[in-house]
Amino acid sequence: MKNDIHLHFRQNQFTTLKLLFYLTLSIIFLVLDNNYAISNKVRFNTSYIIEPIYTISAWPSSIYNNISKHFDSKKDLIKKNELLEKKIIIQSGIIQKIPSLQKENKRLKELLNSSTTTNSLKILIAELIKVNLSPFSNKLIINKGKENNLYLGQVAIDNLGLLGQVSEINKDFSVITLISDPGHALLAVNARTNKRIVVSGIGDNRKLKAIYIPLNEDVKQGDILITSGLDNIFPEGYLIGQITKVEKNLNQNFQDVDIVPSSSLSSNREVMLLW
Repeated sequence: MKNDIHLHFRQNQFTTLKLLFYLTLSIIFLVLDNNYAISNKVRFNTSYIIEPIYTISAWPSSIYNNISKHFDSKKDLIKKNELLEKKIIIQSGIIQKIPSLQKENKRLKELLNSSTTTNSLKILIAELIKVNLSPFSNKLIINKGKENNLYLGQVAIDNLGLLGQVSEINKDFSVITLISDPGHALLAVNARTNKRIVVSGIGDNRKLKAIYIPLNEDVKQGDILITSGLDNIFPEGYLIGQITKVEKNLNQNFQDVDIVPSSSLSSNREVMLLW
């Protein structure tokens, strides 16, 4: 029993000595470090050894961040790409409209220029409501009527040439019979020869016929036909069309002559009415 007490005492005494030793050593190091900055030098010199360890230990976090950034960037790029595609579609729609706007602007300018060169006392621009083009009837319906003082037989033109005549008038709309209508005929003049020619519609808005032209009449491809003003219907000097075909058959009494109308008989959106 006594031996156990003695050993325990010696062990406690040794522990106390170790504590005093380490405490003294710590104080010495603190004094030296305070005076000579030893710890800074040691840290500086050992940083070359520790830095690779830090770098290696940071790899997993760096790899995770890079992968996360990659996927985030990919998502952002996909979203941006989708937005750009939508903008391209919208802009394509807008771009697709630009030529029609340019044509519209040009057409309106031509209408204004045409209206300034006519000798008519009054011009009214009307918009088309409906186009009725068939082999039996070539007519336009416009948004002007009795309220606008239209009258039967009134002449209608576009910026390129003669269209036809007002054939029906209602309160707020009217009907124009085109020169391509099978029942329509007018007296024209060949601008090259100054000879009078009868022009008739055949129901085809792309073609007119010159009728009753003798075989010896001087008619050529490319001749321009204009209104004569002698039929007391159409004013003088408006373009009717251009001769595109001349055929002479000795078995026939008259030449077969085709004319392409100057006016846009089927593609107008506005027409001009003359007084």
